[in-house]
Amino acid sequence: MIPFLTILFLWQLTLLRRYEKDRKAANVAMTAVLDGFQKMYSVDFGPLNVARAAAFHGAQYISPLKRNIISYAMGDTKWPIFS
Repeated sequence: MIPFLTILFLWQLTLLRRYEKDRKAANVAMTAVLDGFQKMYSVDFGPLNVARAAAFHGAQYISPLKRNIISYAMGDTKWPIFS
């Protein structure tokens, strides 16, 4: 007879694998976005700095876009641009 703890462990492992599969695409996308931010901020070129600051300042005032980005970052499955 299989002990209860072994059954519980196997059930949890199955559940975690399903969660990992469901979240993998979102995690890869978020990693790519964060990598892009890192690369964008690693360049120190005057005109690019001005354009980057203007874009982020402008995005601060576009409420629907800002709300969708925050929602996506919190784990919602919708892409921020297409909702």
